[in-house]
Amino acid sequence: MRGRLSFIGIAVSVVCLAGVVWWAAHQPAPKFPDTSGEWLALIAAVALYALNTGVRAERWHRLLVHDGGTPRRTDSYALTVIGYTGNNILPARAGDAVRVVLMAPLAAVSRRTVVGTLLAERILDVVWVVVLFLVVGYGILGEVATGRLELIAVVTLAGLLALAGAVFVLRRNQRMRELIGPMLTSTFALLSAHGVGLVGMTGLIWLLETFVWMTVGAAAGFDMNLLEGLYLVALASVFSLIPSGPAYAGTQDTATIVGIKAIGGSNALAVSYLLILRFVLQIPITVAGLVLLAARYGGISKLRRARAEAQQR
Repeated sequence: MRGRLSFIGIAVSVVCLAGVVWWAAHQPAPKFPDTSGEWLALIAAVALYALNTGVRAERWHRLLVHDGGTPRRTDSYALTVIGYTGNNILPARAGDAVRVVLMAPLAAVSRRTVVGTLLAERILDVVWVVVLFLVVGYGILGEVATGRLELIAVVTLAGLLALAGAVFVLRRNQRMRELIGPMLTSTFALLSAHGVGLVGMTGLIWLLETFVWMTVGAAAGFDMNLLEGLYLVALASVFSLIPSGPAYAGTQDTATIVGIKAIGGSNALAVSYLLILRFVLQIPITVAGLVLLAARYGGISKLRRARAEAQQR
């Protein structure tokens, strides 16, 4: 399955990237920060992204502890950064598999339990992304027609029914419950006071993410308000759900260009914004992850072994 997803993701990225590169080649030369204010905005964007990564790491740490794990907070933070590094340089979000392989022995839990915490993370993020996209992108910007609202309601109801059916089957099938039960513990725990706190933490994560994208706009010489920033982040995040290569190559780029133009940016500005955004989101955290990997977890060879082991399983 991971091999197929990797192939599909790379194919999607190649097609999307080819389109983005062709389009960008026909635009004016991009403009990079050239004033003290723009350079300060760039530094602020990197700092905000680092802060947001720390909040994500704390959320993962709390999920692991609540699920019976005993990780050190330093490992939770370091492996979050390394996971992002893996996702930036390996296909099919293999950085998540690396987090599973490296964290399980450190937290004294099974790999399925760690997978369950990542699943809970993904559910929290997807719920917030969909809410932002529907409320900001459609409701507030006035792009929802009655028919679309009905379609959204039908899709939501179908999803809830599918979830209820899955829970019913799981409860009646002991073998299946023993097999995948540990992977659902974190998700089911979201329906509690513990989950309410994590939902609020996830809201903070996406607010900080929005501030990162807005600050990147300031570094590119384009000021956007909070509503526009939320719309841009939600649009790019929905596109990022499409299988793609490392670092959401192609899909996120396409969404960024479409979003910048939708909120009033020019073609040249869209290219400048995209290049600065890519630097902020990928370069510092990838460098930090590689340093942490070399200093604490055995270097690149350990990353490759962890990925290969995860694929075999």
